[in-house]
Amino acid sequence: MSEPLDSLTLDQIRLFVCVADEGSFSAAGRRLHRAQSAVSYGVANLEKLLGVQLFDRSGHRPALTETGRGLLSDAHRVLDAVGGLRSRAARVAEGLELGVSIAVDAICPAGLLIEFSRLFHERFPTVSLRIQTEVLEGVGALVADGSCEIGISGPIGADAQGLERRFLAYVPIVPVAASSHPLAGLPSPIARAQVHDLVQIVISQRTHSPSSGDHGVLSRKSWRVAEAGMKLQLIRAGLGWGNLPLAMVNDDLERGTLVRLVLEEWGSEPLSVPLYSIVRSDAPPGPAGQWLLGNLELVCQSCPQLGR
Repeated sequence: MSEPLDSLTLDQIRLFVCVADEGSFSAAGRRLHRAQSAVSYGVANLEKLLGVQLFDRSGHRPALTETGRGLLSDAHRVLDAVGGLRSRAARVAEGLELGVSIAVDAICPAGLLIEFSRLFHERFPTVSLRIQTEVLEGVGALVADGSCEIGISGPIGADAQGLERRFLAYVPIVPVAASSHPLAGLPSPIARAQVHDLVQIVISQRTHSPSSGDHGVLSRKSWRVAEAGMKLQLIRAGLGWGNLPLAMVNDDLERGTLVRLVLEEWGSEPLSVPLYSIVRSDAPPGPAGQWLLGNLELVCQSCPQLGR
C-alpha cells in the first residue's frame, strides 16, 4: 500500500517555495505562468499530503506559519538537490566524469593544492574532487592499481611500468632541526660524522615497492613515520633532525623554532626534488581530469613555493 507522501511532487514543492518567495498566490502564478487557482490548489494538496498548514490564509496575503517557515529551508534543499542532479546527469551525458581522484605526494605545497582545487571547482562545479595524500612511491602505486586517476608525485621507481609522467616543477627540500637540538649550535657546514649518531626522522612509505629504499638518510639511527606532518612535529619537539619541504617549515624558520642546517654532504643550497604528474598509459582521465592535468603545469609555474 502506498504511503501518502508517495504522491508528493516536485511541482508542489516548487509552488510552495514560489508562493513563499513572492508573497502571494497571484504573484507566484504570474512568475510561473500558471493560474492563481492552480497555484492555490497545488499548495493545498501539498499541505494535505504533509498533514500540516504551510500558510495562514486569514489575512489579505498568505503568511507562512511557523511550520511553513521550518519546512521552507527543506524545500529549498530538495529543489537544489534536484537541480544539481539534473546538471550532473547532463554533464555525464556529455562525457564529463562524476568525479576525479588524485593521489598527492606529501611534499607537494599546500598552496599548490588549494589553487588547483579552486580553479577546478570554478571550471567544473558539478564534478567532485577526491584528494588522497601519500608519500614516496605510494602515489605511483595508487595510480597504477586504479585507485586514483592522477598522481602528483616525486621521483617514481624504475618498476613503475605503465605510467606516463610529465615534469611539473622542483620542490625545495631543506634539512632542519629544533633550535634546542644539538645540531642547531654547530658551525656550518656540519660533517656527516657529526650527524651519524643522532636520530634522523625519516618518512617511510606505507606500501612496499621493490625499488623502494632510503632517501637522504645520513644518520645511523632513524625514526620512521608515514606522514610529513608527524615528521614535522617530532622535529619541532627536538627528538631528531630531518629533511622537509621549505614551504612547510618557512614559518618555523622565521619564528626561530626550527633552524636550517647546512650539511657538508649536501651543501648550502636546498635539495631540489622533481615533482611530476602521472597517469596510467592505458587509462587516461576524462575531460575534467585532462583539464586538470593541463592546468597543473600552469599553476606550478606561478607557485612561489616551487622552483623551475
